[in-house]
Amino acid sequence: MSQITVVEDRESLPVALEDDAAKITPMMLQWHACKKMAKDAILLFRMGDFYEAFYDDATLVARELDIALTKRQNIPMAGVPFHSCDGYVDKLVGKGHRVAIAEQTEDPKKAKGLVKREVVRVITPGTVVSSGLLKEKCNNFFAAVSQVGNTYGLALLDLTTAEFRVIEFDRLSDLQNECYRFRPAEFLASDKFKAKHADFFQDLGASYTFLVSPLEDWHFDYQLCYNFLTEHFRVHSLDGFGLRGMTAAVNSAGALLQYLQDNLCLSTDHIRQLQTYSNALFMSLDHHTQRNLELTEALHTGGRKNTLLEILDQTVTPMGGRMMYRWVKQPLLSLEDIQARQDSVADFLAHPSKLSALRQQLDHVRDLERLMTKVCSGYATPRDLVALKSSLEPIPAIKQTLEGLAAPLIVHEAMRLVALPEVTTLIGNALTESPPMRVSDGHVFREGFHAELDELRLLSRDSKNWLARYQTQIRETTGIKSAKVGFNRMFGYYIEVSKGQSDNVPATFQRRQTLVNGERYVTPELKEYETKVLTAEERIGALENDLFMALRDQVAAYVQQVVMVARILSHLDALQSLGEAARCYGYTRPVIDDSTVLSIQAGRHPVIEGSHLGEKFIPNDTELDGTHQRLHIITGPNMAGKSTYIRQVALITIMAQIGSFVPAASAHIGIVDKVFTRIGASDDLSRGQSTFMVEMTETANILNSATARSLVILDEIGRGTSTYDGISIAWAVAEYLLTEPHKAAKTLFATHYWELTQLEGRIPGAINYNVAVREHEDKIVFLRKIVKGGTDKSYGIHVGSLAGLPPAVIARAREILKHLEDNSVRHSPFQHGDSRRSSRQVKKSAEVQFLLFDLVGPKAGSQPVPDDQESAEMVLQQLKTLDLNVLTPLEAIAQLSKFQQLLGCTKES
Repeated sequence: MSQITVVEDRESLPVALEDDAAKITPMMLQWHACKKMAKDAILLFRMGDFYEAFYDDATLVARELDIALTKRQNIPMAGVPFHSCDGYVDKLVGKGHRVAIAEQTEDPKKAKGLVKREVVRVITPGTVVSSGLLKEKCNNFFAAVSQVGNTYGLALLDLTTAEFRVIEFDRLSDLQNECYRFRPAEFLASDKFKAKHADFFQDLGASYTFLVSPLEDWHFDYQLCYNFLTEHFRVHSLDGFGLRGMTAAVNSAGALLQYLQDNLCLSTDHIRQLQTYSNALFMSLDHHTQRNLELTEALHTGGRKNTLLEILDQTVTPMGGRMMYRWVKQPLLSLEDIQARQDSVADFLAHPSKLSALRQQLDHVRDLERLMTKVCSGYATPRDLVALKSSLEPIPAIKQTLEGLAAPLIVHEAMRLVALPEVTTLIGNALTESPPMRVSDGHVFREGFHAELDELRLLSRDSKNWLARYQTQIRETTGIKSAKVGFNRMFGYYIEVSKGQSDNVPATFQRRQTLVNGERYVTPELKEYETKVLTAEERIGALENDLFMALRDQVAAYVQQVVMVARILSHLDALQSLGEAARCYGYTRPVIDDSTVLSIQAGRHPVIEGSHLGEKFIPNDTELDGTHQRLHIITGPNMAGKSTYIRQVALITIMAQIGSFVPAASAHIGIVDKVFTRIGASDDLSRGQSTFMVEMTETANILNSATARSLVILDEIGRGTSTYDGISIAWAVAEYLLTEPHKAAKTLFATHYWELTQLEGRIPGAINYNVAVREHEDKIVFLRKIVKGGTDKSYGIHVGSLAGLPPAVIARAREILKHLEDNSVRHSPFQHGDSRRSSRQVKKSAEVQFLLFDLVGPKAGSQPVPDDQESAEMVLQQLKTLDLNVLTPLEAIAQLSKFQQLLGCTKES
């Protein structure tokens, strides 16, 4: 931004300062102009060796970074050194702030008057490029969302890897699931979309933290976005990208790319591809399933430890790690693609020496995608270019290692993989083996690379020797043996001669300074050398900077070739990762086909087995199909292993369709289109939803979305309400999944409601299983084995004892349980009639069970009841004021129990 423009831009000043504009310095006028460009971002304004923040920005920066807040001319200010600015910016962005950088855009030594400054970029969570905030094996997506009619468009861009992809959805829930899958760090949305779909961002925000950047609606205009994209990609039509008819996707992609350029001052020249994709190629995993199964993030810690990703991710490159993350989140539906990955895993297992060699070679490969992005964006350091060179050098050895492997995927990628000697030679001939982090630190280029640079270095390095040789030369040519060459900061280099020898000084000597005992002179030769020496370091710095920028531009020309190599290596890394996981954990190859069978023999939970808890994992079998065994009702006590088992089946299914081998003796899995889970629940206080409401919402989604090819995992449906309501709902859900056409999904239903075991024999496809338990001397041992048959015991008191409930509580519970068992209804409510009548009987039976609590004698120490007359009057009075319309059944029963106690009604009476 030019100085004249800044000074004339008086509109950029706050209203309070307009009258005092004449008193504001040109520097602060420039700051106000930059602040206007930065908008709501924190402005870091370059002033010499510091980035300064002023006014409210300074107060915020001082508080967030815990640095000193000072004042100058009554203006608050806080600054950070420019050479360590990145760490401070990371802290601010990590706390959710936008940070604008106003840089000096001209050399201060060449500037006439005020140095020009402009906002060169705005850093946000979705646009960090060279930052400690980036996780090696995770993408950092910036997303844009839009809506056209009933269609939702999503664009995802990772600036650090140049991945740019778009997709459309017909349902907002599908858009939300996709956003949860990729977890963008930042969203761009129109003001209208943000206001209309506030719940969309609120629901996502309950899972992780991100930033939302609203934009005026006109930025998402189709023609505007279409024209911008065609101009950016230098094409006449977007049909070649598969975007014909994808209006919402075009709006999202165009608005996002233009926002990055115009609003955040970012270069997007390295974004050369736009990919459309479809979720029809992948197993559907809604965000509840992704979370409940802990595919990539642990429920309680939020990290990747104790997740499926931790087990399968044996990658050794950052690019491979990011690809493995996508594979875990996107299991395949194509038999051909799954089997191709399986063939690769089998090939690696059959050649363990090649697997080991490939891992060692890939270990030398750094993050090629992000290195090239830094090169193309101008952020690459000398060390980045050396890392790029060293990452490309192992390619010939990798190709040699892959020779002899026959899996089609490996052969295909090996053929496409090409070495890039032009790039490695270009960098190797120019840069030293261990260059400094910054070009300004010097000694970046090799000796012999550039003649002028070598001469300048020699001049700087050899100045003392040159001066000694010149002093000898002066003494010999003048005959003045006492002449000496010296230097001081005021006069520079000089030749000092004593008073007695001053008459012998040649005419070419120019007097510079007179001293008491001598004279100081300079010569044209000495002045020329002084100029060279004093400017050599400065010239070296400028020349190395120019040479490095030229080298960086030369390397950037190979961006497409390097990115292609990066994608191939990431694919090979992900394939070998599956091979290494299978080798480490003893996995076997599952049979995958188009059947409806889900058969697992001696299956194991991959995460628990891999966590090395010291306890031997007990394997279990699973037999499900689309006809005779559609729904397993699994009963048993808490802590016995029901939840572990049903999760295990889901994880093995997902692993199989990723293309991985699985933790089982054998497995036969027909393609599963969707996996649903209803495991646990918690209140959603932000939306005023109770545990039960959350549970029912998730269950409704399953029942409405499941197909005959789906796998449904249900854990304790109906716990959030009264017993008989819960039993009724659980029964109806199970019945629906068994009988509803096109919804008869393969289902594992873990429950404490033993009444559901009556489904077996009544509805085809329902089979009872339970977790085996051994009882010994009033104690229980969990055998962790799933066996056929139901159970009518919950062992709840035993579990309470194991959990550490006080002995008095355990004893009292046993007393109450015995009383209930002695007096409860012995006949099952499901003996006669159809299931609808049985549901009513369930309620009646539950009511009777609740009433049984009134038969249990009063606890020791209870208060005596009043006299009969007094009690009758109290009961009558309370009955008159009782509002039956607001009482729940359980509250009514409790009130009746209280009346009985008041009237002295006991079992004996």
